Amino acid sequence: MQLWETIVLWIVYGISLYFSIFLVLVFFDTRKQFESEVSSIEVNDYPLVSIFVPAYNEEATIFATMKSVFEIDYPKDRLDVIVINDGSSDSTLSNMQAFISEYNASHFRILNHDNMGKAASLNKAIELAKGKYFACLDADSFVDKLSLRKMLAMFEKENDSQLAIITPAMKVHAPRGILQKIQWFEYLVMIFVGRLTSHLDSLYVAPGPFSLYRLDVIKKLGGFAKDTLTEDQEIAYRMQKGQYRIKQCFDAYVYTVAPNKLPGFYQQRRRWYMGSMQCAYKYKDMIANKKYGDFGIIQMVKNVLGYGLAICGIAFALYFFIWPLLEKMLNGFSIGFNIWPYFRHLEIITSPLLLNVQQLSVLIVLFGISGFFFIQAHRNAREKIHSRYYLSIIPYFAFYYLLKGGILLMSMLEFARVKKIKW
Repeated sequence: MQLWETIVLWIVYGISLYFSIFLVLVFFDTRKQFESEVSSIEVNDYPLVSIFVPAYNEEATIFATMKSVFEIDYPKDRLDVIVINDGSSDSTLSNMQAFISEYNASHFRILNHDNMGKAASLNKAIELAKGKYFACLDADSFVDKLSLRKMLAMFEKENDSQLAIITPAMKVHAPRGILQKIQWFEYLVMIFVGRLTSHLDSLYVAPGPFSLYRLDVIKKLGGFAKDTLTEDQEIAYRMQKGQYRIKQCFDAYVYTVAPNKLPGFYQQRRRWYMGSMQCAYKYKDMIANKKYGDFGIIQMVKNVLGYGLAICGIAFALYFFIWPLLEKMLNGFSIGFNIWPYFRHLEIITSPLLLNVQQLSVLIVLFGISGFFFIQAHRNAREKIHSRYYLSIIPYFAFYYLLKGGILLMSMLEFARVKKIKW
């Protein structure tokens, strides 16, 4: 391995170790609190709550989404539900109307307009909202009936006017294929890391499925921004810049339909990554800025360095693993595919990367931390590692992050060309 390769590799290792061990220390610092924490469902006051359900061509799921809202355990006369049809070209609108008629849902109303995008649709709903709080629920997601109570109880318990958003714990709805099951693992880890990040007041995204907002604060900040692809992340950045707080309600569950095919997965992640880069660029003055506490010093730095780590990870994977394998496979044409001698001498086995004791030790530590988070994420979400998901664990650890890294790299190239993607 050349000197520059060694230097870059150790920089990547150092950054990865720093943030990984930091989160482990945060976990042990909060462990007793996590083990004893119980969400209350008792709400002393029953404030009026508005719920927005924006939909664009969601005919397959909108009925079930509205049903989950209808079944929320909360007085229906204290709910103001606005279902938004953002210029759908399918049967989304007629399905909305059919649901309201079938369930006699008098506290539901439909906001129908030409396509203008999610952020603009939510802003129109904000102007019509009657509640003290409002929640957004994506039209391919389903909320647990007790989640609203838990989140409102948390607002009451905190009793802090600077607490502006409470986020849910988002899980994958009924995972079936390998890709959805892998995302099931990923979302559980995201819940766990989000809980740790919440402890540091450093949450940087308010997920579209059922984050709960103070209406007056959002109005004060001018509603959702239309200049980024991830309005839920941009509003969280803006909250952090305005010194407002965001907390996670660790067991306020909401379930979302994850992509089950690679094209849909690619489109979703490309939008997420492009939006994330837009937000990081828009709020670049917060990076490493101690004025914003742990969010500026830790979270913003981590977010930005993550792009570099992804590039380096892909580069090293290609250089040390994938290219040697492809090279030997191509050479197989000349030896009648008697490939055993080549596997025996493959760089994957003989590479200095794996023979260097120090580097191998770091890899083992990082892998161990990943396994630790994997297990703790299941415990945190009160889930067991289902036997029917066992086959998904290997690609989750072996290939999934390389797949996401590849999409991130392509998104970064698009971002550099300032290419716009519609919602």
